[in-house]
Amino acid sequence: MNPSELYKLWAPEDAIWSRWAKPVLFADKTFIGGEPTQTTQWQSSNNAWVPTSESGTAVVLDLPGPDAAWYALALSQRGYRPVPLYNGVVGPGPSALVNVCGIVDALHAVGESLMSLQLRPDAPPIFLLDENRFAGGIIASPGRFDNRWWVFPQDFPSANFLLSQGIRSVILGQNRTGSPQRDLAHVLLRWQEAGIQILACDVNSQAQPTPLRVQRPNNFRALWYQALVLAGLRRNSAGGFGAVVPQPSSGGGFG
Repeated sequence: MNPSELYKLWAPEDAIWSRWAKPVLFADKTFIGGEPTQTTQWQSSNNAWVPTSESGTAVVLDLPGPDAAWYALALSQRGYRPVPLYNGVVGPGPSALVNVCGIVDALHAVGESLMSLQLRPDAPPIFLLDENRFAGGIIASPGRFDNRWWVFPQDFPSANFLLSQGIRSVILGQNRTGSPQRDLAHVLLRWQEAGIQILACDVNSQAQPTPLRVQRPNNFRALWYQALVLAGLRRNSAGGFGAVVPQPSSGGGFG
């Protein structure tokens, strides 16, 4: 299966949420590899915290590496539509700040499993993120491939669109309890202000989601916020984020 065919499994034309699926990893020439990894780890995922797909709930999974993709396979069995939002390219060799190879493997394997599901075009979404998208504070030194990325409100449906589709609550699934990462807070607070209930859940816990009051992040709704963040990231010519940090002698750049 080529990357284009696989992308169509993740973002079928008739699915409401496909317009938000990121094609970046699917379009990366390094995406083509060997056979997809086979695993049954998703079968042991705790999904008792997820309500029925008729409950008017959407899910945001912010988990490290490929975990969100694998976890989404378990949730898709309950009628939810996985929507990949990964926006950093693979990069050459081992120099990448964010290792996305496991995500690529998961997209292959999970995508093939999606073929057997009969998800409704209006199935509620599970937005998939990599918790490690900031590279854990690793310095982008010269010669490294800087594929760090952030999410912005434009990467998600607006609150008005969610409400128009019957979405009244959003559950944030993380490997911990507490506040969302700083970029995601800009998204969730906008939804919260529009009347959508935000809940949080530790996916490793048996506890049910609890209401989350999203705190106002720095530069919330500031006109320069996105430009300020983008100034420290490296856009890729094929889309998304990822480029080699130049040596000092070959020009300036952000580290």
